[in-house]
Order: sequence, then C-alpha cells, then structure tokens
Amino acid sequence: MALFLMILTYCVGGAGVFFGFGDSGPTPDLKMLTMLSVGVVGALSFVRHVVFHRSDAKRMGWETDRPDWMFEVGFANLAFGLMGFVAASGAWDPKTRALVVLGYAAYLFQAALLHLYRFATDRPRSMARLWRSVLPAMLFSGMMAWLALAAL
Repeated sequence: MALFLMILTYCVGGAGVFFGFGDSGPTPDLKMLTMLSVGVVGALSFVRHVVFHRSDAKRMGWETDRPDWMFEVGFANLAFGLMGFVAASGAWDPKTRALVVLGYAAYLFQAALLHLYRFATDRPRSMARLWRSVLPAMLFSGMMAWLALAAL
C-alpha cells in the first residue's frame, strides 16, 4: 500500500508543479500548486507514514519496532498539508501561498539530503534509493522552490 501511495504522491505532486509552471506569469497565484503539491501531497504522506507505517518503513528499508520517528514525519507532513489546503482556499494573498510552498520545499529538500546521506553511507549502495528517493525529492522540492521564489 505504501508503494501505491508513494506513486500517487508523485503523480499528484507532479500535477501541482505542472499547474504551477502554467501559472508562472507576471503575477502567479500558485493556488493549484499549493493545493496539490502541498495540501494533497502532505495529506497522502501523512497517511503513508502514520497509517501504513510498517509497509512504508519496509519500502524505504528502514524497518523498526519503534515507528515514533515515522509518526513525527507524518505529523509534519500533515501540518504542511493543512496549511496548503488553507492557503489554497479563500482569498489568501498569493505571496502567502508562495511562502507555504517554499516552506514545504525546504522541508522536502532536507528529507532528500537525508536520503542522499543514507545512499552515500549504506553498504552496499542502493541505486534504487538514489532513483526512487533522492532524485525525485530533489527535483520536486527544487521546482517548488523555484516557483515559490518566482512568485515572491
């Protein structure tokens, strides 16, 4: 189930970035980017890390008897997700949306760095970790940051 949720997360996040680049005119609004790439991605990540924590830990190769840290990561994703939903709804200033997107991008970039560290220090190195965890998170967070900074 965690693999399905991860694939769904990539698809929804990618759609949000797609809409974000389509909205990158002189005064970008970033409503769809914020709703999809922060709101929905944050909520899906919460479900993956908390509800399906066992299969998610197995998917990442981080199986543990104490999933407290996975719950903490899930709660952080949910906090950003809720902010994404709130910022995307109503008449919030587009700069508010940009800051929410930039905050989540910074959070995800740090997660990508953690996965990069694990890739670099694990023996044997798992190329799957590089292709499934590091590069997608770096690209996703980089595109979100680019769009957010362009809107500020």
